[in-house]
Amino acid sequence: MAGLGRKGPHCKAPATAHSMLPGLAWPGISTAHGTNLMALLYQLEQSQWWTPQQLLRHQFRQLAVVLQHALRTVPYYRDHRHAWGIDGQWNLTPESFAAHLPILTRPEVQEGGDIFHSTSVPEEHGNIGETFTSGSTGRPLKTLKTGLAEMVWQAITLREILWHRDFRMKLAIITMDENENAAYPTGATYDNWGQFAAQTFETGPSCVLHVSTKIHEQVEWLLRMAPDCLFTRAGNAQALAQFCLREQVKLPTLRHVMTFSDLLRPEARTACKEAWGVPVVDIYSSAEIGYIALQCPTSENYHIQSETVFIEIVNEDGVACAPGEVGQIIATPLHNFAMPLLRYASGDLAEVGECGCGRGLPTISRIMGRTRSVLSLPNGEQVFPELQDLLIDLPMVRQFQIRRRERESLDALLVVARELTVGEAALLEQELQRRFHYPFRLVISYHDELARSKTGKFHDFKDEYGNGGGNGG
Repeated sequence: MAGLGRKGPHCKAPATAHSMLPGLAWPGISTAHGTNLMALLYQLEQSQWWTPQQLLRHQFRQLAVVLQHALRTVPYYRDHRHAWGIDGQWNLTPESFAAHLPILTRPEVQEGGDIFHSTSVPEEHGNIGETFTSGSTGRPLKTLKTGLAEMVWQAITLREILWHRDFRMKLAIITMDENENAAYPTGATYDNWGQFAAQTFETGPSCVLHVSTKIHEQVEWLLRMAPDCLFTRAGNAQALAQFCLREQVKLPTLRHVMTFSDLLRPEARTACKEAWGVPVVDIYSSAEIGYIALQCPTSENYHIQSETVFIEIVNEDGVACAPGEVGQIIATPLHNFAMPLLRYASGDLAEVGECGCGRGLPTISRIMGRTRSVLSLPNGEQVFPELQDLLIDLPMVRQFQIRRRERESLDALLVVARELTVGEAALLEQELQRRFHYPFRLVISYHDELARSKTGKFHDFKDEYGNGGGNGG
């Protein structure tokens, strides 16, 4: 595989295929799943260098299959196709696709529920799983995902690693983890970077800690674990770097930081550079869409992952944005047949960019999405709030924002289908107390809508008290 021998700016050696066959150390032969991932990686290595026209042509080959599946087996699309003028054969192009299908909003999917589920998913696409996310807008959403979609996700994960780092590094992961063994002070430790990574390449060890751990405890854990590479949410990375700068703590083994989920601000990159002298590589994805864009190996631009998703960036009139213009992201995942989302508005804004690296993958120069404050507890300790699945047991909540304006209390601003019962309100209060490691009193208020800031960001949590009145945005 040609790309596995290339050395990116942070990789020290080509990746080595992991052999799963007894008696064979090299060359590597993997499992059936690992072999499929290798086959996908081989194709991804070639396609990243295609021209934009070649990429678009192959995207629409796959999109035609997804579209026909959705129109035939998904109640929402089947019931609307005639009203949209999709009655038979039509020439599928970017223009006709946008002309026939309206933009799908998150509230529509949230309210529609099962009408967006396919009634006949190909058996060959594997098991169907559920994901739950609050996304970039603070609106909880449950989506379905096939084994095929998960495998494509894994292949792009491996592409991102090959673009930026050495598999042999020791990896520290600080994120949401259902594994109770990931709790402080020990966290969880593993011999590799995870099952699917270990089925394809020889990797170093990894360790995992839950992101709700207090910031100073995360730093202490990192000092003990001594990782080469840190993978965490962007806001958490910034909080860790700022703590280390303030307390003059060094992480001498750290060589690389990867961020995801939250908006990566320029000041977060600067803080990591000042605190640890390391670069930050960001990932742009969502639970319902999958990977959207990866940071370029040679710059801070983002490359849309055209092999897995068709992305439109359009202005308020629905016209495609030119380089330098900001528009809303409209996404159509290409491989999830359990819950196809056609022209789905993610809730994020992005600036169209250009890149000189030679890849034909479209470029985003800037992303405007969800952002989050760090919570300063009354005793001075800090916690990075993990709210992704906060409302999994409260489906009546359509959107939320948590604010802290007073020392001992939190405000929960909610958009709801119905108001919470006393018991449900108590459940929410208890869950926030558990995540924030403090017995905050919860004050709930109900609203018709929760707006973004003037810059287009959505703050699902803001510590206005601990940050001296908020960070604007």
